[in-house]
Amino acid sequence: MIVILGVATVLHARVVQETAEAVRNSMRFDVSWIGAHGRIEAAQLETYLARYAAMGQQGDADKAELYYQILLGRLDSWGVGGYGEFLASNPESRQAYVNLLDLLESVEAEMSGLDSAATATQLLHRLEPVGDMIHKIGAEATDSAVNRAAAIRQTLTEQQTLQHYLVVTALLSAGVMLVVSAYQNRTLRRAHRQVGRAADKFSYLAHHDPLTGLPNRTAFSDADQPPDSHARCTGVIVFDLDGFKLINDSWGHIFGDKLLNAAARRLEEVITTEEGNIVARLGGDEFAALLHLQDETEAKAIADRALEALKRPFEIDGSSVTISATAGIATASRALQNARGLLADADLAQSEAKARKKGSISIYDQSLREMVERRLTLENDLRSAIANGEITPHYQVQIDIETGAVVGVEALARWHHAQLGPIAPIEFIPIAEASGQIIDLGRHMIECACRDALRLPAVVQVAVNLSVVQIMQGEVVEATADALMAAGLPPGRLKLEVTESVMMADAKQPIAVLSDLRYLGVALALDDFGTGYSSLSYLTRFHWDEIKLDRTFVNNLDTDSLGLSVIEAVLILARKTGAKVVVEGVETFRQLELLRSAGCDIGQGYFIGRPVPIDMVCAQIEEINQSRPAGRRAHRRKHA
Repeated sequence: MIVILGVATVLHARVVQETAEAVRNSMRFDVSWIGAHGRIEAAQLETYLARYAAMGQQGDADKAELYYQILLGRLDSWGVGGYGEFLASNPESRQAYVNLLDLLESVEAEMSGLDSAATATQLLHRLEPVGDMIHKIGAEATDSAVNRAAAIRQTLTEQQTLQHYLVVTALLSAGVMLVVSAYQNRTLRRAHRQVGRAADKFSYLAHHDPLTGLPNRTAFSDADQPPDSHARCTGVIVFDLDGFKLINDSWGHIFGDKLLNAAARRLEEVITTEEGNIVARLGGDEFAALLHLQDETEAKAIADRALEALKRPFEIDGSSVTISATAGIATASRALQNARGLLADADLAQSEAKARKKGSISIYDQSLREMVERRLTLENDLRSAIANGEITPHYQVQIDIETGAVVGVEALARWHHAQLGPIAPIEFIPIAEASGQIIDLGRHMIECACRDALRLPAVVQVAVNLSVVQIMQGEVVEATADALMAAGLPPGRLKLEVTESVMMADAKQPIAVLSDLRYLGVALALDDFGTGYSSLSYLTRFHWDEIKLDRTFVNNLDTDSLGLSVIEAVLILARKTGAKVVVEGVETFRQLELLRSAGCDIGQGYFIGRPVPIDMVCAQIEEINQSRPAGRRAHRRKHA
């Protein structure tokens, strides 16, 4: 009996130790974990709002809105489960939670339509208390969890002490000891099962998306190759649902959640989880698949089937809705498998595909990474290039089509990078606009143009292009006035060109800025008229000095009579408004003659002259004017 009791005592002590260890391990999955993620998401929201307020990048606005929606979803989940029990038991925390929800929901309209840095700044101020409120609730939840854990440890400690006394007592009374031990063992086994179930539950929540039940980004990034897999390579496909935000805003978040669930099931149908494949929801409307393949072509075939499946109509709450998706693919050999790295590459490919054509598939290659690195290099070097004068204006002459005399030049930005060589404007101008540096670049171009204009004949106007960002921020008026005053240039010799896109949205701000510029005395031209957004209302909302026709009207002018008819129609409208018509893209003598016959005022293009630095354009103007005979024959001359 003593031997039996001794063995039972040792085994019983081991069970107690294992139970205590299980309780300690389960501490990682208490309710404070949920609160921690709320703090992280609030910090992300504040970060992207601050970045958008500072830099004005639309991508930061979109990410701020995304984290706002994620944070709202997180707070909704607080009201159920263990966290809900905690809030129900703590009236002060419950009231703080209600106040927090009210604060976040009060800015939903501004977040859904975030379109300006000023709004982002206001939102930062209004949402400033959010972090402290989440932290306070989370701290109280943590204290509650710690107190519960301490109670569990205290109970186990007491039980272990009791076991020692029971062993001693059992030596004196074997019968009583056996009964007590049997009862105690049953109680501890029940506690052990409960703790194990709780640990499993919290572990599941830590690695799965609560909405769709799919693995989340954490589980996806930590995924390993199955040890018994015969796959030769690993692939990652990133899917982004096109137009989901519009559906979510139009039909509501509940409808949107059901659509996400349905899309997740479609992806699971196409992508089997055999061989260790994983379908995960990364967040928002973005999904990913981790595939173990025999060859790289399989990934493209699977992506094609998935996109076709997602195109089929979804029947939700009696309504039929159709969406599409864009995909990016990245693959690597099994030896080089790294889910986290492949995910980044596939996400880059998906972004490239979305920029090219929604609903398409792009496969990652090194050129995409090089393109991103090149863009970052240019963005980082752009500010110093502007400050150091590495970006300079080249000037393209504009002639009076009737007389052949040079009446103007257009300033075009040119950048010669110290390491990368010449950088085309079509590459660095969008970077300048996206990074907010277009303000400094535009100011620099206006200042250079005003100084250089003094070296040109007094009858020659200098044209400078304005971006939408410059117009919408309104600083261009002050910058133009300062540049004119510093150079001592008469305002009438400066012409500012504005594209149609600046008039597409709310025209009140652009018209106010343009009116202020006209008050300064500068000329104003509507640039690229006819590029796809043309509206006759642009000609009536503001009095333009010039209407500049896009080169697409001239490209096939030799053979396409319809293009000439359109030009003649614009000329009639321009005459009614008192504006001159400038035609760019003149490449041949025949085109120039047709434009002259039609009655166009000013011509510009490679046939007349290429963009050159200020020293060369001065010589070019002198040569054109000196070699121009009386009458129209001057136009027969070709310039390289």
